Amino acid sequence: MADVAVGFVVEKLGNLLLQEAINLYGARGEVEWLKGELETMQCFLKDADAKKNKGDDERVKNWVTKTRDLAFEAEDIIDTFMYYKLRRQQKQPGCIGFIKRFVFIFDELIGRHKVHVDVQGIKTRLLELSQNREVYGISNIGETIGTTSQPRSQNVIPILPQLRDDIDMVGFDDEKKKIVQELVDVNITNQSVISIVGMGGLGKTTLAKSVYNDFEVKRSFDIFAWVIISQEYTIHEVLKRISSEVSATPSADTIQDLSVAISEKLKKGKYLIVLDDVWKEDAWTELLKVFPDVNNGSRVIITTRFVNVAKIANPTIKPHELRCLDERESLELFLCKVFPNQNTETCCPTYLVDYAHQLVQRCGGLPLALVVLGGLVSTKPQTHDAWRKVVESMKGQFVEGGEMCLEIIALSYNDLSYYLKSCFLYFGCFKEDMTIDAKTLIRLWSAEGFLPVKNGKTTEEVGLDCLEDLAQRCMVQITDREYDCSANRCRIHDVLRDVCIREAKENRYFEIYKNNDTVDYVTMSNAPRRLVICNEIDILNYSNSMLRGLFFGVGGFGSHLAFSGLNGQLGRFKLLRVLCLYTTGISEFPSEIKSLIHLRYLEFSYDVKLKEVPSWIGHLRNLQTFILRNGGSLEKISDSLWTIGNLRHVNLPSRTPWVPPPNMGNNVPKNLQTLKWVKAGSWIGNTLPKLTNLCKLGIQSVSNDHADALSSSLQKLGRLASFTIFDGHEIPLNDIITAFSNQHCLKKLFLEGSLNRKQLPHNDVFPQQLVELHLEHSGLEQDPMATLEKLPCLKYL
Repeated sequence: MADVAVGFVVEKLGNLLLQEAINLYGARGEVEWLKGELETMQCFLKDADAKKNKGDDERVKNWVTKTRDLAFEAEDIIDTFMYYKLRRQQKQPGCIGFIKRFVFIFDELIGRHKVHVDVQGIKTRLLELSQNREVYGISNIGETIGTTSQPRSQNVIPILPQLRDDIDMVGFDDEKKKIVQELVDVNITNQSVISIVGMGGLGKTTLAKSVYNDFEVKRSFDIFAWVIISQEYTIHEVLKRISSEVSATPSADTIQDLSVAISEKLKKGKYLIVLDDVWKEDAWTELLKVFPDVNNGSRVIITTRFVNVAKIANPTIKPHELRCLDERESLELFLCKVFPNQNTETCCPTYLVDYAHQLVQRCGGLPLALVVLGGLVSTKPQTHDAWRKVVESMKGQFVEGGEMCLEIIALSYNDLSYYLKSCFLYFGCFKEDMTIDAKTLIRLWSAEGFLPVKNGKTTEEVGLDCLEDLAQRCMVQITDREYDCSANRCRIHDVLRDVCIREAKENRYFEIYKNNDTVDYVTMSNAPRRLVICNEIDILNYSNSMLRGLFFGVGGFGSHLAFSGLNGQLGRFKLLRVLCLYTTGISEFPSEIKSLIHLRYLEFSYDVKLKEVPSWIGHLRNLQTFILRNGGSLEKISDSLWTIGNLRHVNLPSRTPWVPPPNMGNNVPKNLQTLKWVKAGSWIGNTLPKLTNLCKLGIQSVSNDHADALSSSLQKLGRLASFTIFDGHEIPLNDIITAFSNQHCLKKLFLEGSLNRKQLPHNDVFPQQLVELHLEHSGLEQDPMATLEKLPCLKYL
């Protein structure tokens, strides 16, 4: 993990030197020296990490820890200096503004001198670490700066998104047949529960998914629901998920009303409910009440690690206890991952077969271990040397079960580049078994500065590449894809999440904060860089002013938390880049946020009752993503939001009355890629055509009054891939079709509202590149299929 810290600091130092931000007291030369020395140290970190992980020498472990902490300290020095520099650049009018700028200049001079002193201190300690490296026998193993993974062989076939099958099930065919037969047996009319039991990583969910998607099962039931329970759950959250899955409509959002609505809905048909990853007996006994038995053959499937949970759910039917795979099955699953979409009997070159058998034997028949190891090997060249190194890097004899799997995961983790390691560890900040929005994840990565710069690619495209790389290595799962086959949603196996949390704890990557804990650190460099607050707190008692990310109740770690626990606390974290608030009880925009000028990602979610986004939002010059969900009380958003040049993504509450300013001149966020949901107005003709980098646009309340301006502006948005009209009064369809008829980026079109015609236009003028089309409340009177059936790329209608 130390190579992660050093890698990012090296990159940041390079950027700082390019900006020529430090010129005083000879600090520029010292920063150049620091950058070069850290680059040298990075070359030795892979060998040091390998020695540390093998437990060869406690001194080596201490050396790695000190190197990481030193890199963190260097990053803090850089960001603190940049804080003073950015604060001075903020323009304020009048005499008070002049005085403040003068004071900030004085602060910056002090800051420059402090940089000089601090770099001198780091220089001394870095020289000491360099000398110790030689004493400890840590060698340069020829690693390329910034990556620990082997170059991809031209012979390795990449996993194409459209060809990947996330459910590679091997060895459970007989078990699947038995379960399917139990589900569709017409002789058993009473409701029954079928349990799949096994340790983590044994394939319970994979088997359940294969059964759930089976054709015979699909045609035998009327109502379906798949709900993940996991360790951290509340009955209220679980009932809301079931209600959503079965389209029940409760009269209120209470446990009682949800239970009644679900039960009434399930009585109307033969249902199949899957409760995935049940840890506690109480979970079943509490949920049993909402699953009615009307003697129509309804079924419930439970996956669990615990036999006692299965027996409580149904003491009369023996649970399906999964076994480990035998050697033949293990080899088949391993080769499925190494050589995707190929015949597993012939795909492996004969000169690699022996290595394949050795690798498979080390996994002990555990499917998750085989999948992760196969994902690692798929990134290696198909050569003796490359595969031999993987074999040699594994310990001689793994223990059984979960510990063995963790060792294999650790091997795959250590093989990642420094930026992929940080991307992977970020999954630990989310709730167990949570399905994560890929776009949100990538924006968080971008805000943290994890994503490398690649010529010809946007940050978002680089982020998607990183996510696909982790998926190919089978370290994360892509659970849903967009219309263009890019990742839409993803998740991580709970065993892999355990690795994230273990690594994060050891390396101070993030900390999960417990109620009113007081944590004292020897130095700020020892303090975690991110804080995840899981449960309700009276007041945040945390002293690390160098925090980079704060997650308050994100993803429902418990109940959504009351904001009162953060009152007056945010202003202390001057270097914060990410602030996610899933909170209740917030009616005013927290004024402390004004001072967080490093902030790049700001999200308010859940029960937010903000009435106004204030004018000082424009002070957040680095802000890239601004998300405000469920803010039904919002009345005003300051026009200063538009002045933020780095702004890329704006997502506002649906049905908000906000109308962008009609004419901002050239002072518009030209980097803006996402704008949702804004109200139609005169800005469509004046401001919209200047947002030339827009990829996703959602507008509310469009009518015929906007037809000409909308048509003209849309034609200038050549990168627009997704366009939505929400709650349209009378949508000018002809003008929209005309605007997009010659563009090639538009793939998704969502129109909710009355169209101004009775039939769709002819196929020849309809956008030919459309992949996804939604029409709601359109008022069409003639069958639209005469046009739609001829669209060559349409997949989703």
